[in-house]
Amino acid sequence: MDPYDSLSYESICFPETHPESMAVLGRLMGLAAAEPSTCRVLELGCASGGNLIPMAEGLPGARLLGIDRSGSQAEAGNRLIEAVGFGNVRLIQGDILDLDPEPGAGLGQFDYIIAHGVYSWVPAQVQERLLLLGRGLLAPNGILYVSYNVLPGWRLRGALRDILLDACREERDPRQRLVVARGVLDRLARGLADVPGAAADLQREEIRRLRDAPGSYLYFEYLDEHHSPMLFRDFVRACEAAGLRYLCDTQLHTQFPATLGDSVEAALADLEDGLEVEQWLDFLGNRAFRQSLLIRDDAESEDLLSLERFAALSLCADLRPPARARPRDSRPVSFARPSGEGVEVCHPLTKGVLTALGDAFPDALPLGEVLPQAQGSVAQLAGLATADDLSSLLAELFGLFARGAIQGRLHPRHLPRGLPERPRVRPLVRALVEEGRPQVPTRDHGNLDLDPLAARLIGLLDGTRTLGELTGALPDPHRDSGDRGRGSSGGGRDAARQVQGLLALFHRYGLLDPEGSGP
Repeated sequence: MDPYDSLSYESICFPETHPESMAVLGRLMGLAAAEPSTCRVLELGCASGGNLIPMAEGLPGARLLGIDRSGSQAEAGNRLIEAVGFGNVRLIQGDILDLDPEPGAGLGQFDYIIAHGVYSWVPAQVQERLLLLGRGLLAPNGILYVSYNVLPGWRLRGALRDILLDACREERDPRQRLVVARGVLDRLARGLADVPGAAADLQREEIRRLRDAPGSYLYFEYLDEHHSPMLFRDFVRACEAAGLRYLCDTQLHTQFPATLGDSVEAALADLEDGLEVEQWLDFLGNRAFRQSLLIRDDAESEDLLSLERFAALSLCADLRPPARARPRDSRPVSFARPSGEGVEVCHPLTKGVLTALGDAFPDALPLGEVLPQAQGSVAQLAGLATADDLSSLLAELFGLFARGAIQGRLHPRHLPRGLPERPRVRPLVRALVEEGRPQVPTRDHGNLDLDPLAARLIGLLDGTRTLGELTGALPDPHRDSGDRGRGSSGGGRDAARQVQGLLALFHRYGLLDPEGSGP
């Protein structure tokens, strides 16, 4: 029994794999990356298309192909594609070892190739063939995304893998192996509950993460036969042998020693080789996972990121400003991300720009569009010198971008601000909810978790109902909970506010059909 057929892999969006994200990083590195709107995309190991199909929806002028070794998963994805009527994407069954790396052999060339969750989890000959495919099928300025587990950070997880493999040594059925593994995790959690020390803390955190993880992740990461984490340096060498060159990591902040503190920056100051610096950052940061962007060895790019090119991007910030922004001085303030996590900002000009971007979200605006107003305000409060300090602004904004706190886009984006009178959900979102999926793709290729009420509301958003009709169609939570302390009008107001809040959330993250209302 092939575990990959019996345990469908979790198929969701991975934002770092989107052509827009890769194109932005490529342009910052001086690569003439293709326009995402008309690009060609190939995903190797696409599962049922949970990553590729939402891309196709947002890039109707692009052409996308997914290949997966599981015929059943490819068929499931194609049924969804047919149901939502996307004509620019298809999934096929295929084995990496059987694919021809020559561009004239049938597949052609691609501007962006994605291999997420494949490289570390296949035999060595498949790893080698994957990189050769990337080199052969990439367009001259194409980008290959590869994710993989790295040492030494995976050593701790490897110890847990050893324990689980030993516990499952006599069980061959994939689903039964999962049952055994989850029982072992429960036993480990009880046994480590009172054990002191940093090592036990790390194990407890990893066990907690795995107990909450989908079964497919637990199986293929910890119970499958093939798993080979490696040093970053060895991965780069394998890429070079295949005719590929390392461009950058999708998590840009991990490439800078200052990310880990002043002592790390000082310790690595004498290293001149950028790849050696990154290897040492893996050592010192105990990194376990990487997402690398690769290009052909004959592609033209630069070794350093350009702040000038960064300044030419349009910026998007899903951030909430603090109650006291302190625009007069450089005392740090914290802007809140949707998760509640704070990002610290110091320069008055940066505070002004981020406030404007946060107010405009989900629009993406060129820096030149928000800068004049921020400069005018800062000039009045903190003086002309501070308002003209563009180098400090760019450095701080780039730091936020490198940590993923703000997004960069190649072009401006201006979206409708108000909710339609009769909102309609995107067909793909509706189809996924009807399949019982607990997450749906956002406008920017993220994943939004749905509770039962949100899923119920999505089922009603067919463009035929007003806010009042939507509120009336949903169950009254006070009636269901037996709360008789509120009057019916109070319950109705609460229900209306709840529906309004969900609709605002759906609108903010792009779940609603941008073409308006009506069936």
